[in-house]
Amino acid sequence: MNQSSNIDLLVVSCDSYSDVWDVFFNTFFSSWEDCPLDIYLLTNHKSFTHSNVNTVKIGPDLSWSDNVLNGLEYLKKDYVLLMIEDLILKEKISMSYFNQLSSWINNNKPNYLRLCNSHPPKDYDSLVGKIPDKTPYKTSTMPCIWKIDTLKKILKSGESAWDFEIKGSIRAYQYTKFFAVHKNFINYHNSIIKGKWRRTILKDGFANSLDIQSLSRPVMSALEESLYSLRKLKSSVFNHLPNELKMVLKG
Repeated sequence: MNQSSNIDLLVVSCDSYSDVWDVFFNTFFSSWEDCPLDIYLLTNHKSFTHSNVNTVKIGPDLSWSDNVLNGLEYLKKDYVLLMIEDLILKEKISMSYFNQLSSWINNNKPNYLRLCNSHPPKDYDSLVGKIPDKTPYKTSTMPCIWKIDTLKKILKSGESAWDFEIKGSIRAYQYTKFFAVHKNFINYHNSIIKGKWRRTILKDGFANSLDIQSLSRPVMSALEESLYSLRKLKSSVFNHLPNELKMVLKG
């Protein structure tokens, strides 16, 4: 067991996405060769063989939230870096930056630390900003570090990942100490949309070596990719609105 931090890494997946595991971990270890965390892959029944990855088999696929709740029981640390298997890393991870964040977590004991600055937080210190107590998408499935006890309280049996982001955010209103980094710690491709590889992913450098086109999963059409890009742009504009206006628009 790694003793360098109080954080485990849990990659949330299921057997129907087993074709993505090699892609995820090949790019993960290329981007973060010196990752100091104990790494767990959440599956149903299938195994994944890698010397640095522990497979956690939780049995039948129930719901996204149930799967995560079951997987958390196998972890040994107080915090978890939560990732999803189709978020493919695209840049090198800085160990010096990770060490800063790990030290900050030890000193400040947050409930949640978002590792991407897609929802600009309010100033807190030079490293992180505070997420308002009541804000849409206070919880997120993008890479983040959770205090496990808090995550267990916010997860609800039977909910999907999308439910968790919407309804879980409302349940999280009662909790403080939610933060986000000012500078992205993890940069990634949101690579699979509605079960299909994004076309733009195929043009990226890592696709050539991993030969994504040879895999069984289909690829988005040009129209599907364009519509997704428009939705993403709309979301980006929303994320940069003042929190008060966000709350009004969400109704």
